[in-house]
Amino acid sequence: MSITEAFRVAWGAMLTHKMRALLTMLGIIIGVGAVVGMLAIGEGYSRWIDSEFTELGVGNFYVNPQVDSDDQDETLLPRLTSADAAAILAPGRAPAVESVVIELTRSGVVSAGGERFIFGVKGVTPGYFNIGDQELGDGRFFTDDEEQSGARVAVIGRIVAETLFGGIEGAVGQRVSINGVPFDVIGVSVAKQSQVAGAVGRFGDPGEQLYLPYSSARDRLFRNEIDTRVDLSSLTVKARDPQQIDEAIRQVTELLREEHRLTYQPNDFSITNPSQLASQFRAITVGFSAFLGTIGGISLLVGGIGIMNIMLVSVAQRTREIGLRKAVGAKQRDIMWQFLIEAVVLCLLGGLIGIGLGYLLSFGGTFLLYSISQDPNIRASVSLFSIILATSISAGVGIFFGLFPALRAARLDPIRALRNE
Repeated sequence: MSITEAFRVAWGAMLTHKMRALLTMLGIIIGVGAVVGMLAIGEGYSRWIDSEFTELGVGNFYVNPQVDSDDQDETLLPRLTSADAAAILAPGRAPAVESVVIELTRSGVVSAGGERFIFGVKGVTPGYFNIGDQELGDGRFFTDDEEQSGARVAVIGRIVAETLFGGIEGAVGQRVSINGVPFDVIGVSVAKQSQVAGAVGRFGDPGEQLYLPYSSARDRLFRNEIDTRVDLSSLTVKARDPQQIDEAIRQVTELLREEHRLTYQPNDFSITNPSQLASQFRAITVGFSAFLGTIGGISLLVGGIGIMNIMLVSVAQRTREIGLRKAVGAKQRDIMWQFLIEAVVLCLLGGLIGIGLGYLLSFGGTFLLYSISQDPNIRASVSLFSIILATSISAGVGIFFGLFPALRAARLDPIRALRNE
């Protein structure tokens, strides 16, 4: 019997017992669907995590004034100042560092001559607007000269513009009061909030922020809220190359310990590397997908056992047919191929239906992920790898669990088989 003929006979046997075939394939369908769906959701979530961390800036890490110690040392106080930023940028001190951005984050009472509102206020150096995905809706960002001179200019977020001026259009050129100090609006930022920004200590919706030159915020607004040990909220350090980020972290750590005259004490600052956090997020995603994939694998195992059981029943029901085939010249390998291919066809068809189920699960996963993140860019996607994997698993299950019934059928004695009623 040729392979083509064996496929035809297998297909005919399935059509003869449609309900039995469907119930037999159910475990394969559920298992393959679960594997494909979970891989699609995990892949979509992993891509979203990568895009979110990319928005924070590739090759960046953050330095915060926080005692970096597991032991509570009450004698050690946090320390981080703008002088530290200058030291990092000094020639030869940290060669792996390209730039440093200072950020001083507070909140302020904001008005435009009418009702007062409380918004976030960030005093930043101009390099802040080159980090990640910063986009202007109107106007411009402030310059280095304006930062150094303490100019009273502001770039406001989209929500601030809508609240104070009814929209982005017309906001540029207006004047806002922050804690009673007037600032001229020179630009409107339409940057979107990153869903993972909180993981690196960057809280707050960008649309609800006002961005001022760091020197203006420090000297004009918050001079009573800072001291000689801490006059900023964080430093964003950009490595010259993303591959050098570990070296840049090492150099900055050694430099700051030297500047702060630390010997045996723990760091009085902390460093957060988004690349490591991204890897941790991906590891969690892979672990969760593996867990759900294991559940799918159990379904495949149960489905394979079901197929073996049905094939053994089929061999018992068709014993006389096997005897007749052997009597007219069929060899053992012909009988084995016939039943093995029937098992494989069952599994492959179940696998194809399972892939369709996996697509449906991916659509449901996309909706679920969107409801959690409110990000339209997060999308579960079925990859070619998952389809090939599902097809291979289906064929493998058919061969593994169909081999024993096929061998049993092939080894039947033709005389006893013909006598079977």
